[in-house]
Amino acid sequence: MFVAETYLSRPPRKNSATVSFGCIAIVFLFSFAYWGNSFGIRPELIPSREDIFSAHRYWKLFTGILVHADLNHFFSNAIGLFLFGYLLYGYFGPIVYPCLVFFLGAVVQMISLATYPAGTSLVGASGVVYLICAFWLTLFALVERRFGVLQRLLRSVGFALVMLLSSTFDPAISYRTHALGFVAGILFGLLYFARFKEKIRAAEVLTDDADSRLEETN
Repeated sequence: MFVAETYLSRPPRKNSATVSFGCIAIVFLFSFAYWGNSFGIRPELIPSREDIFSAHRYWKLFTGILVHADLNHFFSNAIGLFLFGYLLYGYFGPIVYPCLVFFLGAVVQMISLATYPAGTSLVGASGVVYLICAFWLTLFALVERRFGVLQRLLRSVGFALVMLLSSTFDPAISYRTHALGFVAGILFGLLYFARFKEKIRAAEVLTDDADSRLEETN
């Protein structure tokens, strides 16, 4: 028997693009307020090590994800947020994206800040982008049994390299936050699959026609 269809073969939810775009719009609004320092709000949006571990202003972990240094920074994350937000909401629902994703993104932000010296601040959704990319690739590798194991791994690794690796080094970028986000996304994906494996596998359609499967994988 061969797997002809999987949980990811069906179309995503119809309003996935709207939800994904809405999340980006919220990110832009917070970033815009940060750029213009509306009502002197800028200092209240940026999480520093002292804010989190001394003043316990944990809500800044979330606002720190939403604000970006400039338009280039915003657009560099907006593409990944839209693409993977569309996929995660479309296939796994609002509990995964945006709810759990942004909660885990805040956790990643906090862990990353703990590794930096005093006075360090972090802004931007890069950690979240790496997290949702890793989550999606992990689920793809575990779910898409229409393809062989090696095919799934090569596609996932290749996609990650193309999407996420920067060709130039920028000292202003927190690469450790990217790495932490990616690891968190893999762990989240593994836990999600373990929890919902029966539901995911129940969506598979099997066939004994090897030729039809071969056509789908070419």
